[in-house]
Parts: sequence; structure tokens; C-alpha cells
Amino acid sequence: MRTTRGMLASVLACVLLLPLAGCQSGADDTEPPPSRSQPPAGMDDSLRDAALALIDRREQALLDGDREAFLATISPDAEDFAATQARWWDNVAQLPATDFSLELGDEGVMSRVAGDGDLQLPVDFTMRLDGFDAEPVTQPLVYTFVGDEDEVHLASDRNIQSDAFTGWVPAPWDVTTIVVEQTDAVLGVFDEETAGGAGGVVASTEKALETVDALVPEWSGRAVVYTISDLDALDRMSLMDASRTAGVAFPVAARPGRRAVASYRMILNPESTLDPVDRLSLLRHELTHVALGELDDHSPEWLVEGSAMYVAGSSDPLADRKRRRARQLGDPAGAQLRNGRDFYQVRPVASYTLAGIVCDYLATTRGPDTLWDLMAAFRATRRADPDRILQRELGVDTEQLTADALAWTGAV
Repeated sequence: MRTTRGMLASVLACVLLLPLAGCQSGADDTEPPPSRSQPPAGMDDSLRDAALALIDRREQALLDGDREAFLATISPDAEDFAATQARWWDNVAQLPATDFSLELGDEGVMSRVAGDGDLQLPVDFTMRLDGFDAEPVTQPLVYTFVGDEDEVHLASDRNIQSDAFTGWVPAPWDVTTIVVEQTDAVLGVFDEETAGGAGGVVASTEKALETVDALVPEWSGRAVVYTISDLDALDRMSLMDASRTAGVAFPVAARPGRRAVASYRMILNPESTLDPVDRLSLLRHELTHVALGELDDHSPEWLVEGSAMYVAGSSDPLADRKRRRARQLGDPAGAQLRNGRDFYQVRPVASYTLAGIVCDYLATTRGPDTLWDLMAAFRATRRADPDRILQRELGVDTEQLTADALAWTGAV
């Protein structure tokens, strides 16, 4: 719904000419004419045509790759904004970015944000990472214009209230200076502090892809990985705390608030990329999540994480995997497959270890497709009772599956 603001300018004046008496010397017996009221901040519709023309010029500059024309739309007084926009342009120029567009957005959102500048308009910015996004990604922005009917400039493209309402999620190129390392299958995004390890991370990602491609159902076989030093920025890109985890795989919505996913990407904590062996295992794990995409959306956490752990360690000899898992688990008494938040919050190390044992057991004794078929079964039933699905698909319940896997590992 569009919010419009109008001005009613009709004034009825009656001038009564009366005899004046006793006037003080020098007194002005006439009142100044009423001044025209100004529109509220951000609501000067007289700038609308010029603002829409500016949006068109910015879109054309993106399509033409014209940096000078893009930056020329920014207000000379908005120095900080101009600097971040120049950085953003230089960042995006390194990416395989395509499908640029700037379109007037839903003007109903403007009733939820505080006014600023002379005119504010919602603008949908769209771009796609060619070869890595299944469809373009659209971010709702709020453009703040300053100027008059003859000439307007852009003073800002963000609004904190709109960001909160739309669930805007930043990418590395929005928050820092990036360094890009790309191959046919991998798009690595680093910053100036992590760029020194870019070659190793990308090479490990390509090697990890070989393992994942051999085990996981058909997928694109391409991945985007972020490794930047700003962990606060990384935290805002997913629901996980990047400072307390080695890596996170997360979906990128085609548009905030909508179910359609343009791609799945990975965040790596730079500290987790230093050791080549650990790095390769981590990448296999996170790439499994990326490759599975929506397939595991309704699966219990033990199946989601356990499958990734199985793939991560699948290249190791079976005997080594069994010994390592048994040692990590420790005393198996009371071991149980946990779901929901309990998986991550109640003895998380034991949760991951037992999940890895169970999924390794299933994949080794029944074949890796057993894991993906289970995920498909949970997805078809929208996460029904796990025991009912397990009984139907495998002929055992959760308790029996756990006991069988522990016995197979030699932990009991």
C-alpha cells in the first residue's frame, strides 16, 4: 500500500479596513503573510520524478560497469556513504555478479520507518552470483534523497528499521574490503587479513568437493565460502555464533521473508582454517550441508549433523573411524540421539559423536543412500515422530538403532 502525503493550500482572507486611533509611532499594523509549511522529513513528493530518474541512472551504471556514473549519484555532503559505496563497487567488481536491477519497492513499508532527508523511497536491489546462485537475490533498501525538483542526490541506501523489518542479512562485500579467489567450482571471499590463506582454503574446498560429490545426491557441485576476520559481521549472516564454531552452512533467501532459496553458502571461522587436515574435514562437513540444501530441512538433528560427520570422515579407514568415535564418545552409558536444541545444548560433543557413529553405521552397513532416503522420508512427512519413520524405513526404533551402532563401533 502506498503512503501518500498531500498539502492543502487554500487560504481565505478578509481584510477589514477600520479607522485607526492611538497608534504608536513606528508600529506595523499589518501581519506577514502565512509561510508555506514544509513536508515532513522524507516525504517531499516534489522530488519524486527526479529521484526515480536517479534510480534509473544508478541501475544503468551497474549494467554498464560505470563506476564514475554510479558514484556521481551520491550527495557531495555524504562523505562516509560515498566512501562505503566506492568500497562496495570495488568489491562487487571482483565477483561474478550479474542480473543487476534497481526497482521501486513496496511503498507500504515506508509507514514503518522514520523519515530522513528530503525524500525516502523503498528500492529493491537485485543481483546474482553467476554459476553459484540458482536465481537472483533481492535486497530491500531504503534510498534517502536530498535536493530539490531540479537536482537530487542520494544520501543513504539503508534504514535500520527497514533492515530489522525485512531481515536484511549482510554479505562480506557489504561490510569490509574483500579479496576474491575463484575457480570453476569455488568462489572464495576473504578480507585483507585472511587473504594470505586464500589459496589453501580454495584448494582444500576443491578437494573436499570430490568426496562430497561421490556420496551426496546430485547437486550443483559449486560452493561459495566466506572467510573474513570480522566475526561480528559473520554472526549476522547466520543464526550461529561464528566465534564459537568452526564453520556454518546457511541458506541465502532469494528475498528476505520468502521460502525460495537462491543458494547455500559457507562461513569459516579463520581460526579453523589454519591446520590443513582439520580444514579439509571441516570443509567436507559444511559442504555436505550445502550439497543437501533443503533435503534435510525436516530431519532430526542427529541425522543432519551425523550425515555430515560421516561424509567428513569417510576417506579415513573404517577401523580408524570406529576407534576415533569410540574414544571421543567415552562412556556410552546413557548415550542417546538428541533432537532440537538439546542436540546443541546438552552435551553437544557427545551429541555430534553419537550422531556420527549412527550415520556411519547406517552408511557402511546399508549404503550411503540410506541416509538420503531417510531425509526424504522425514521431509515427506514434515518431521513426523522419528521412531515411526525409522520403524517404517529401517525396521528399528531410535533406541535399537543406537544400540546397534554402538555395538558395531565396539563402544559397548
